[in-house]
Amino acid sequence: MTNPRAGLTLVELVLAIVILGASLAVLYRSILVSARMVIVSREREAVAYVFSLGELAHPLRDVEDIEEDGPVDPDPSLLEGYVYERTLDDKEDPPEGVQDDGLYVLRTSVTWDAGRQRQETVRYVRAAP
Repeated sequence: MTNPRAGLTLVELVLAIVILGASLAVLYRSILVSARMVIVSREREAVAYVFSLGELAHPLRDVEDIEEDGPVDPDPSLLEGYVYERTLDDKEDPPEGVQDDGLYVLRTSVTWDAGRQRQETVRYVRAAP
């Protein structure tokens, strides 16, 4: 004896397609987010690498004149597509009767993506007496 209702109805088929489509949409979105995270991670790793290469190429140890030796002109030679640069903020003269603290603000930055992306670190450096 065979069942005359064997097989899928149109409603069951449409419901299965809707569930499959929703599942694939969620999967596609998560793949796109994961791919973007991989790209961002690679960029951050490259920026950290350029920071370390810049510090090796332009060290601050034993700098005699921070105003002359601290700043570094843009250096694109460390890694292709990335530019390392170090600037020294202008030092204000202390008010009358106040001793100069010898602190300078040193900004180190790496730019990439044709200058559209930038990461910067700021630190204080004391000039040697």
